[in-house]
Amino acid sequence: MLATVAVITYHSTGSLEDTAEWDSRSHEFLNELSAFELHVMEADSAARGYLLGADDQYIPAYANAREQLVQDMQTIQESVAHNQSEQEGTRATEMSLVESLRTLLSKKTAILKAAIAARQEHGLDTAAQMIGDGQDEEITKSIRGILDQLQSGEKSRLKDRSNLSAAIGRSSIAVVLMATVLSAVILTLATLLILRDIAVRRRAEEALAEEHNLLRSVMDAMPEQVFVTDRDGRFIIDNISHRRFVGAKGSSEVEGKTAGDFFPPTIAQDMIKDNTVIMESGLPVLNQEDLVVRASGQVIWMATTKVPLLDVDGVCIGIVCVSSDISIRKEAEERLRLAAEQLRRSNLELLEFASVASHDLQEPLRKIQAFGDRLKVKCSASLGENGRDYLERMQDAARRMQILLHDLLTLSRVTSKAQPFEPVDLRKIVEDVVSDLEVRIEQTGARVEIGRLPTIEADPAQMRQLLQNLISNALKFQRAEVKPEVIISAKVLDNADSLAGSMPGAEICQIQVRDNGIGFDERYLERIFQVFQRLHSRSEFEGTGIGLAVCRKITDRHMGTISAKSTEGDGATFIVTLPVKQRMSESNEEAW
Repeated sequence: MLATVAVITYHSTGSLEDTAEWDSRSHEFLNELSAFELHVMEADSAARGYLLGADDQYIPAYANAREQLVQDMQTIQESVAHNQSEQEGTRATEMSLVESLRTLLSKKTAILKAAIAARQEHGLDTAAQMIGDGQDEEITKSIRGILDQLQSGEKSRLKDRSNLSAAIGRSSIAVVLMATVLSAVILTLATLLILRDIAVRRRAEEALAEEHNLLRSVMDAMPEQVFVTDRDGRFIIDNISHRRFVGAKGSSEVEGKTAGDFFPPTIAQDMIKDNTVIMESGLPVLNQEDLVVRASGQVIWMATTKVPLLDVDGVCIGIVCVSSDISIRKEAEERLRLAAEQLRRSNLELLEFASVASHDLQEPLRKIQAFGDRLKVKCSASLGENGRDYLERMQDAARRMQILLHDLLTLSRVTSKAQPFEPVDLRKIVEDVVSDLEVRIEQTGARVEIGRLPTIEADPAQMRQLLQNLISNALKFQRAEVKPEVIISAKVLDNADSLAGSMPGAEICQIQVRDNGIGFDERYLERIFQVFQRLHSRSEFEGTGIGLAVCRKITDRHMGTISAKSTEGDGATFIVTLPVKQRMSESNEEAW
């Protein structure tokens, strides 16, 4: 009897331990399936958040979710392969489901990746079209269906093991009843088993306490506020930042309490309402920015992420919340907005002043010219030679003043009279400019060569003005006894990371206007693009010193650049770099 009871008890205990071990693995496998489903939701939420707002902060969350999904997929495959050692009959079915799950995950990540790329390159409509065709939703449903099948199979095995454990327990009880005469021995064995179970439980409790302390240490080291609540809104665990926020000194003052213990009723009710919506819908809230009132009454900006806390059965049992104070960032954004608005008003006032001043100064100037002409016609004979010389100088100065006012008005109209951007054929623009300058080209015997020029998004009138100024300068600043040669060419380049008006990696157009004229010393490169700055006297070359300043203002409006390369006495090459496609919206352009 002793030997029989010992053998039966030993085998029963071993079977129970094996069953408990398999139960533990089953629960781990169910947790892995739940984690996989959660990471699918996180990847989906991050991708859709980026598609809606084009906010780059969603990209790291999406990439992290994808990495987690790859790890989860590997863990699930290993767990399924390991489980088959218990039931070989289901190997083909579950391994097939895992391969189908891997295939669906690849399709879904490909769709999300393509949608993000489409959002970056073509905008929200194209990306929404890729997501909204129903294929992504069908794949998600298929993934959940496979997860449900795997969970159902594992839960079925859990139930079978539970029945087996119950049967083993009943057999053990029968043996104990049959061996009542050996009660002393049985009590001794039971005591040994209890002591062993206590030791195992103690080790488990110590491991759990160690994990709890590690989790609390990590949470306390985070600058963000972190806390976990149950379904009733009671705090389970939080970190130091959260306790500072609610005005508590220790964890004992927070655990087991609700938001109503730290905030006014209206604020607490709003928090509870938000948490209820998340728990019922199962959808997380990511980086939601709101004005929040601290327990002290201070109002600050917070960015909050709330995620449902699920048990092994996928039932929501609470909320995990991470919040950070973004008040400094919001203040900086507001200061930047106010500074931009002030700059916009200042620019408008300056443009209005330039326009009004140019118009108002033209009226007395016209009178000077008109009365000068009358004086020359009616009183030329009585003025004498000196008088006629003085009159000629006065009229020449009035003409220069009129040209100067006209150029100032042109400079002010670069923004005040700007037209919307549209596709512009640069070759057509250059051909029209050359046609306008045909008389001057014939008089100087110049040769103008036009290379291949692309079509870009720009203001047509300003492109014409830009190229006319550059070509006119190339014809004007020429060496004596040398026929002018002007070559206009362009090329399209990639990798425009350094150009503010172009998306990183987008195409840019580089236009070159090269001549064989007098050139200039590159020490004065920046000076020639400033208003009223000249390198030569009026007796050498006519002009007001505004033309190149207008060119720079036009390139600035198009988010481009203008520069030049030259050697004195050996011609000059002016280089204009512009985005092929403008990314500035109309509202941004108006602000500019």
